[in-house]
Amino acid sequence: MICPMRKRHHLRDRTIRVLTAAFSLFVLTTPLVLQAATISDIPFSALQAVVWVQCDDRQGSGTIINGQSGYVLTNAHVLVDPDTRAVASFCVVGLMDDKRTVPKYFYRTQIIRWSLRTDKSEDFAILQITRRISSTGPDAPFPFLKTNEFPTTGEAVRVLGYSGDNDELTMEPGVIRSFDDGFIQTSAVIRVGDSGGAGLDANNDLIGIPTRIVTITLETGATERIDYELVDIRAVMNWLDMYGPNEHDKFFTHADYTRYHKNAVFINQSSLGCEYTARTVSNPSVFCLLAGGERLVFPGEPVYSSWFPGYSGVVLVSQSVIYDYHIIRNVTFKPGTLVKSQTAPPVYVVVDNFGTMRWIPSETVAKQLWGPNWASLVRDIPDEFWANYNIGQPLEILP
Repeated sequence: MICPMRKRHHLRDRTIRVLTAAFSLFVLTTPLVLQAATISDIPFSALQAVVWVQCDDRQGSGTIINGQSGYVLTNAHVLVDPDTRAVASFCVVGLMDDKRTVPKYFYRTQIIRWSLRTDKSEDFAILQITRRISSTGPDAPFPFLKTNEFPTTGEAVRVLGYSGDNDELTMEPGVIRSFDDGFIQTSAVIRVGDSGGAGLDANNDLIGIPTRIVTITLETGATERIDYELVDIRAVMNWLDMYGPNEHDKFFTHADYTRYHKNAVFINQSSLGCEYTARTVSNPSVFCLLAGGERLVFPGEPVYSSWFPGYSGVVLVSQSVIYDYHIIRNVTFKPGTLVKSQTAPPVYVVVDNFGTMRWIPSETVAKQLWGPNWASLVRDIPDEFWANYNIGQPLEILP
């Protein structure tokens, strides 16, 4: 039975006091010493790379991803009003010192890039530290986090962000449960204020950023649950690479540069997040029904089969039930699938849930990555569905 229609709302992080123009009146309460073994096990440089962020009256967290240039990764909804789309007039970041878990050193920033698109689950922003506004504090190069693009289910993860009382940096441990729709599902607790912070692996490398504080409500208006999610860092890289080949390398440092650039890296995708897969008696088309009264459409059996091994889980519903769900888009082939146009020879690999593809430049590259039988793995995209996809940067193989 299909459950009642739900509505998904994106919430902004908590509103806090606005800093004075001179910032001379900014006072924090007595700081807490790093006492908990769980957080003190993390090197100070990694902790200091997770920063407090305030943009106008919105507060969240951020992560320094380039120490020399001072680039800070955060969520777009920290600096952009989700309702009006107005961009903040100023953003300030705060770094902690080695004795306490609250920010002590403050810096002005400039906004470099941002994207806030719910249709593509993009909630990313990059700031750049410009000048110190506190009397003391470190200068460039700042501590920063390297990225690990190869996390796996069951691995440990620690989520850091400024969600504690008195703007305190907190850490919550957990494990990776699954990879869904460009998000890393984890057992770690993520709180309001963590947005833009850091999801670290056991080596203290960045694998994701906390984001998308979401409430799910029933038609009655009652809140059913609140979801806090961790964006896969590869989704951020795919977003940046739309600006040019390997654009992300201007901002990020890979923990293993060769491994990333020598492989067809794509976002792990455990599922589409369907509450149900459904069809009607009169129409063979299968739909992915999502929370919030939205649906995705499978444009044919090949795409469906890249996600599901069979049709045993598909439920039959009335046409009126399908009508209650608003169409978002067509489903594209599962990330990792080799594809080509039905009427053109170039072969690509799908790298995310929104149909971003990377061109495979030669048969030699294809054999290196997928073996001698790689051609048997290629699936055709009918020309009428080619517009569902977009082409990113080509694959490269390092010597």
